[in-house]
Amino acid sequence: MIFNYDHYQIDIKTLIKLSGQKKRRILDFGCGKGVWGQNRTSIKGIDKIILYDKEKKLTGFLKKKYKLKKIKINFNYKKILNEEKYNIVIFSSVIQYIEKNKLKRIIYDIAKNKSREIFILSDVPLLPRFLEFIILPILNFRRFIFVCSIIFSRKYKNVNYNYYKKNDFNFYSKDFDVSFHSNLHDLKLLRRTIVLKLKKN
Repeated sequence: MIFNYDHYQIDIKTLIKLSGQKKRRILDFGCGKGVWGQNRTSIKGIDKIILYDKEKKLTGFLKKKYKLKKIKINFNYKKILNEEKYNIVIFSSVIQYIEKNKLKRIIYDIAKNKSREIFILSDVPLLPRFLEFIILPILNFRRFIFVCSIIFSRKYKNVNYNYYKKNDFNFYSKDFDVSFHSNLHDLKLLRRTIVLKLKKN
């Protein structure tokens, strides 16, 4: 919850282009306070969005924020894996807070259902946290102020930060086509988007 940056939304047009799907049913894994617009026009071209986060306290906030029928809130991990229907999974500004082996387990658990073809990892840092923090005020002062507001909090200090390099995604190349793209959010020069497309056997 403390990692959510309220002043930006995801670039829907680019997301649709990267997905390459005709029917777009999205699982937003680690949704935080939400990166989606609050009206129909802002998420035009998307059939369904399922919001999932391990932070249960967010459910009340999200229910107030999102009243559209196409946006569903489901914080039950077992149901996310076994029952919900979606073909695109997005991790938005999340994977740096997930240990690398745990991320692999999550992706492969979700991908057991072969209809879940596309994994989009957005807002992934290009640099270690300290270097990004030094450069950030030059490129996006508003986001820098937000980071300053949380960086000294006890909760933030206790969270592990995992830096991902390009070769960390070599592991996935056996089962996925891996590609690297411009960030779906702001900070185009400091963050990237990675797309994993499940290979069809």
